[in-house]
Amino acid sequence: MFNSSSNGSDSLRGKENFIEYPWLLVWSSLYAFIAFASFTGNVLIITVFYKKRKLRTRTNYFVIGLAAADVLVGLVTIPLWVAYFNLLYNKTFEQAMTVKQIFSPMDIFSGMLSILHLMTISLERLYAIALPLRHRTSRTIYNIMILAIIWVSGGLVAASYFFLPQGIKWKGTFMIYSALGFFIPFSIICVAYLSIMVIVKKQTKSVTRSRAKIVKRESKTAITVFTLVLLFLITWLPFFSLNMVLFACQKCALSVTFNLVSFCKALHYMGSALNPVVYSARMPEFRRPIAMLLRQRRFSQSFSRRSSKRSFTGGHFSQGSRGDYELSDFSGIKDILTERA
Repeated sequence: MFNSSSNGSDSLRGKENFIEYPWLLVWSSLYAFIAFASFTGNVLIITVFYKKRKLRTRTNYFVIGLAAADVLVGLVTIPLWVAYFNLLYNKTFEQAMTVKQIFSPMDIFSGMLSILHLMTISLERLYAIALPLRHRTSRTIYNIMILAIIWVSGGLVAASYFFLPQGIKWKGTFMIYSALGFFIPFSIICVAYLSIMVIVKKQTKSVTRSRAKIVKRESKTAITVFTLVLLFLITWLPFFSLNMVLFACQKCALSVTFNLVSFCKALHYMGSALNPVVYSARMPEFRRPIAMLLRQRRFSQSFSRRSSKRSFTGGHFSQGSRGDYELSDFSGIKDILTERA
């Protein structure tokens, strides 16, 4: 979360030239790509979830909650961060501080949503493996209520930015954000997966064959969630480690370069762009509808290009090749594709 790393980036404000212009273009372009990938990839996941009712499982509700948080990262958080350091480069400090007042709580909010969703999914996997029958009969409304609690909790932590002391003068703020946004949720995730390992090892030896299949299926989903958690740890660890160094050594902030901060932040945000890749690679129920949706889109674009080449003279379309179809023919083909999907 940016607020905890503001010591390092705020020190850049006082430097005459904290970055060369070519590097400014490089980082701005990279962040733009990450934002675009985060937005489009996760919107595609949400679209498939909305269109396919069979995807609306208990686990997938939380996966979609995480995808919505990643959309927020690509649509709001990253553009605000890029605007902030570009304003600093242009020495428009008043506008930069105004953007920071919006960006910092949004960065905290999106970071809290990510870790809280991963924690909830991990606990949900533990519940599914430990009590599979009760899990399968639980009502969907409970999942929606839990999602609401996650978003409200993230909003409350982000809102604390306006009330808690900020900057290097009060280290307690950093400790609060670190505990709520990393240490406590990640500890719960670790306990959940250790419990899952113990339960799976015990149940595969003592349960019936049908129950073992259920455990195996739920364990496969748990491995996918573990992949997301591992990706989260890899992308967040450099950023969080930088924060810890700045917390322990305030003088070190003067030697922190903008390129180092940008690298850690880019890796931090990269997780939001890579999560849809994990969904598609590890979850066939998402991969197949996504492939079908993309094929339909390519077919529609191809038809539109062919149709645009037709000419209209004397109230009649000119003769086309066999590849040109009537609009009614295309509608019928599109209906068939939709039914197959």
